[in-house]
Amino acid sequence: MKWHEHCQYMELPRDYPVLELARFHGHLGPFIVLGYRMGRYALKNLGENPFAIKAWVYCSGVTPESCLADGIQLGSGCTLGKGNIEIVKSDLIYSEFSSDGVGFRLTPLPLTTFPDDNPDYELEIERYAADLYNLPDEHLFSIEALA
Repeated sequence: MKWHEHCQYMELPRDYPVLELARFHGHLGPFIVLGYRMGRYALKNLGENPFAIKAWVYCSGVTPESCLADGIQLGSGCTLGKGNIEIVKSDLIYSEFSSDGVGFRLTPLPLTTFPDDNPDYELEIERYAADLYNLPDEHLFSIEALA
């Protein structure tokens, strides 16, 4: 259902390749990719209206965990400017999404870690993030309905 049929720049697809994720974020890392995929999942399962969806990002509030929020903004259309995404400081990492009384929690599955003393550390992280982009949702996060 279209909610702004008369607008030319509404309801544009949010399919961003890894290049665009990196362009927006400044580099490609696992958390922006994970957030993007979580945001896409939310949009597909709560409806395509980014004004109706609300997102909460639970994390430490610092990088790299907070990078999840950048990906969620791109994937779901929930943005800081619209005020429908919020970062909540937490020792646990997960995201919650809701729309019209329906909601769910997406919890990342454990990520691979790399020793940061490796001279190719940044390249390894980038390649790993690019690989994550193509994995099925069930290999990236668990899904739990909210009551």
